Amino acid sequence: MLEKVQYERLLPWEFEERIKAFPVVYVPVGSLEWHGEHLALGNDSLKMHGLCCEAARKGGGIVYPAIYYCIPGLCEADPSRYQHNSTFYGEPDVLRALLLSTLAGLERSGFKLAFLTTGHTPNEQVQMMKDVAKAYTGKMKVHGTCDMVFGDSVNFTSDHAAMWETSLLWHFEPDLVDLTMLDPAPSVQPFNVFGQDPRTKASPRLGAKAAEAVATDMAELAAKLLAEVN
Repeated sequence: MLEKVQYERLLPWEFEERIKAFPVVYVPVGSLEWHGEHLALGNDSLKMHGLCCEAARKGGGIVYPAIYYCIPGLCEADPSRYQHNSTFYGEPDVLRALLLSTLAGLERSGFKLAFLTTGHTPNEQVQMMKDVAKAYTGKMKVHGTCDMVFGDSVNFTSDHAAMWETSLLWHFEPDLVDLTMLDPAPSVQPFNVFGQDPRTKASPRLGAKAAEAVATDMAELAAKLLAEVN
């Protein structure tokens, strides 16, 4: 049975025990966005939440519920197959205000470090994490980042619904991956999927390997940053 690290699943005594031991909160941010026909729309948030949970199990800390809010810099659904565009567009000012308010609330709860990280990695949203971290004026230290800067040991890189993202979601949420939705013909490029072909390159085993590498790096950085605060 996996160790509970999710804020919303902790009993009060469990929260108290974890925050005293390692007062770090992971704040995963993602999107509701087209990720091919084979991945759940919430992939970015689901993936980032899973990575944060693995990092917290490795090094300590608590994981805030994933934030499903993204700003322009998104992939549209295939209009030739779907009447409605399932990609949700948010407003940058709203996300910025939401994140700053969330951070203030987390500081009031007693955290000393917030690890603000997005699994949705267009420049606009990655920069938002960094800008919010810099703009936060409370006493709590905030580090703004994204998943793609970790996992060098396995050559992890950012993609969109391709080998890496498909493998990670396959590892975390296998019921939310269905590669049979993609045309098996190699000559047919899946719509708005960018990176190595998930039909031939993705696997839950690769997802587990990537999650281990990324989460280890995240946990190590969180410990280093917290040491600078204490």
